[in-house]
Amino acid sequence: MLEWELHSWDEIRDLIPRLRAVILPVGSVEQHSYHLPLATDSIGAYKISLEAAKRFGGSILVLPPIYYGVSEHHMDFPGTITISPETLLRLVCEIAISLKRHGIRTLIIINGHGGNISVLSEAVRRLRFEFDMNALLINPWELISDVIEETLESDVWGHACEFETSVALVEMPDLVRTDKIVDPHLRSLGKYFDPASKNRAIYPWRTKDFSDTGALGYPSKASREKGERLVSAMIDRTVEAIKEFLEKIG
Repeated sequence: MLEWELHSWDEIRDLIPRLRAVILPVGSVEQHSYHLPLATDSIGAYKISLEAAKRFGGSILVLPPIYYGVSEHHMDFPGTITISPETLLRLVCEIAISLKRHGIRTLIIINGHGGNISVLSEAVRRLRFEFDMNALLINPWELISDVIEETLESDVWGHACEFETSVALVEMPDLVRTDKIVDPHLRSLGKYFDPASKNRAIYPWRTKDFSDTGALGYPSKASREKGERLVSAMIDRTVEAIKEFLEKIG
């Protein structure tokens, strides 16, 4: 079993000396337009974590995911639950401290939600420099920019879009409401304030500033075929990144 929480305490005790790392998936509970579940990011992060851990022959276990994330920008849409950056940071650090007390020194965070990136970046910095742990943050979609460029038809993507819907058709097909897929009416905030701009100022936008449905991109262009290519690439490169990290820290 790769799932940490399904073991008994004595099984964990016996496994710890053989563990090279533990993975913590982190996601969110937030709107994903009409057609995807609120837990899309959490489910995706957990599935990628489990698939990646399978490649390490039992030397990596996966913790229960943190379902809640920093999602204030989606709060105009019912169902979204957000926590503060401070709460997420403290939660991750306290989980890591518990692991360290049991003798685990290496924590890999696999993140499924863009709104968590800045907090989780601070978390791994703090774990290394203040708690003397080996810490790595992986945002799987950031490892496959070339595959995304080759696969997607849309110029705009980011949330409940062609990318995320294609991935969901692979990771959670029974939860995709295909009959409710509709493209949003997207509005631009200007070249210096649009998150997709390469030259931009930092603006604390809300999803409703851009979209009437909550989607940022065009889910009508999604397909399972695209999803299979994207998911496979994210798993493969997540595994590569973990291997390189473990070699680096010895």
